[in-house]
Amino acid sequence: MVVDINILASSDVHGYYMPWDYSMDKPYEKGSLAQISTEVEKQRGLYKNTILIDAGDMFQGNCSELFCEDDIHPAIVAMNEIGYDIWEMGNHEYGYGIKNLQRFIDEFNGEVIGGNVYKDNKRLHKPYCIIEKEGIKIGFIGLVTSLINKFEKGTKAMSGIIATDMKHELELIEKELKDKVDCIIGVIHAGIDNENNVANTGIRDLLKNDDKLTAVFCGHFHDIQNFNIGNTTILEPGKFGQAIAKLLLRFEKSDGNIKLVKKTSEIIPIDASIKPDSEIIKKLNHFHERAVSYSNEEIGILINDCMSEKSEISKIPQMRVKQTGITDFFLEVVRHYGNADVAMIQLDNDNAGINKGIIRRKDINRNYTYVSGGITSYQITGKVLKKILEYSAYFFNESRVGDVNISFNYERQLYKYSSNYFFSNLIYDIDLTSEKRIKNLTYENESPIGDEDKIIFATTKYTMDILIANVLSGEVVNKIYSSKDELREQGSIRNLSCRYIKEVLKGLVEIKPKNNWKIITAPIEKNIREIAIKLINQGYISLINSEDGKCNIKSVNIYDKVDKFDKGLKKSGIDISRFSTKGELYRYANSFIFG
Repeated sequence: MVVDINILASSDVHGYYMPWDYSMDKPYEKGSLAQISTEVEKQRGLYKNTILIDAGDMFQGNCSELFCEDDIHPAIVAMNEIGYDIWEMGNHEYGYGIKNLQRFIDEFNGEVIGGNVYKDNKRLHKPYCIIEKEGIKIGFIGLVTSLINKFEKGTKAMSGIIATDMKHELELIEKELKDKVDCIIGVIHAGIDNENNVANTGIRDLLKNDDKLTAVFCGHFHDIQNFNIGNTTILEPGKFGQAIAKLLLRFEKSDGNIKLVKKTSEIIPIDASIKPDSEIIKKLNHFHERAVSYSNEEIGILINDCMSEKSEISKIPQMRVKQTGITDFFLEVVRHYGNADVAMIQLDNDNAGINKGIIRRKDINRNYTYVSGGITSYQITGKVLKKILEYSAYFFNESRVGDVNISFNYERQLYKYSSNYFFSNLIYDIDLTSEKRIKNLTYENESPIGDEDKIIFATTKYTMDILIANVLSGEVVNKIYSSKDELREQGSIRNLSCRYIKEVLKGLVEIKPKNNWKIITAPIEKNIREIAIKLINQGYISLINSEDGKCNIKSVNIYDKVDKFDKGLKKSGIDISRFSTKGELYRYANSFIFG
């Protein structure tokens, strides 16, 4: 007898329950629980033995935090209506306090798992659950990144809670499941590779010398993944409901024996071709109306345009390489409420900016996308500040003579959030031709910064954790304030930005860049650079991008040999093989194409 079992998984939905983006206040058809519901019903029609799971971070983002004090949360309403069987806790599930989380769990109709989270030396959740279909028993092990200890350290949200080493717990749970099930599946809220260089925080480390898992459904890093580590299938369905992961298992039952004979996997995109489930829309509509109203709350008036400048070079966002008013605004907020000498932020929206006129809450949320980001202040020294600045400057690659454009350090693009940091109350240059990149550093009042200076430094806790893991190991960094501890969700940078406009600026905002920093690059003849930029912007030549398209990883250089990135010039009738260097080719192309 053959038995097929179809396992579907979402992960990192982050508030996209309805097909609507509340920060943009417009439809979002690239994914939502309402659309996932439609696909799940289709899959259930194809396979009667279908199991539906979520791998964590159902909460946080897209106005989901607005409902955390409600009697029932829209996420739970939707998950129950769709019929989720299993919910593994993600790191953001813990961000709203255990009391709220326990209420969500009590309201959820399925199984909640999370085997490495403890309170008072007892597991807070079940370490696993077993689902049986036609006599086939499948064990699902739940784990969450142990870094939630660091993410929420010092906050009230994780009071009394600790997440232990995932590999240790995995081995314990596997032993407990041995001989109880026919197949073991991991549901693990962690990335593929170790996070912040911490051992056993990535799936690869967990699977070293471990072949007991048939598959792992993972999340946390918001990637789309479908590949194998050894014999274990790894599936990750991205973010915001943009896909679901599918694992189809075929078992043979014969003479009391059960054998897994086949497994196939795929990522099913959730896009505009999949219509939302009308029942989900109906049940979530009153939550939706509240979120729309909240997002459109008038905060103040902007008396000048604060849009980022138009990019000089197509596909290189100007705000990555030049100071902008919008970054200075958020720095002003962080420095003010952090009571800091120096503030630091990063923005993950490369097109950040606000139009002149009414400022609404959604404008703030669209520009500052890190929902959980609160302000945490630390006491550091001038020496530590200089280390942070140098680390930030290595977001960029070295600049060579003849480089047309700035390019970016690929490894730094792999972080979950941008590590292109911006600073307030400092004046400095970033010299990409030098090993020591920060030059001419002073405070904004032009006074020098000594290594022994005591500095109050405000940023997000998540960012400081990354810095400690990568560049500040062994340095003394003392936390002295947390806006989230004091104000809970009202202490987020988003909410404090709205408060700053209302209370400090009295609703009238003028945002202009201070031009406190600039990037120094190697020399190149102005005329040939302008020619090359014109050819890039009109699509004749291409930037040298990474294979995954995350960024341009090498600069176009006029002294380099002609290569595949120049092939667009062939369309204009130019034989590019005649030219030995890019500079020669570009000069000829300029006269040939533009006259």
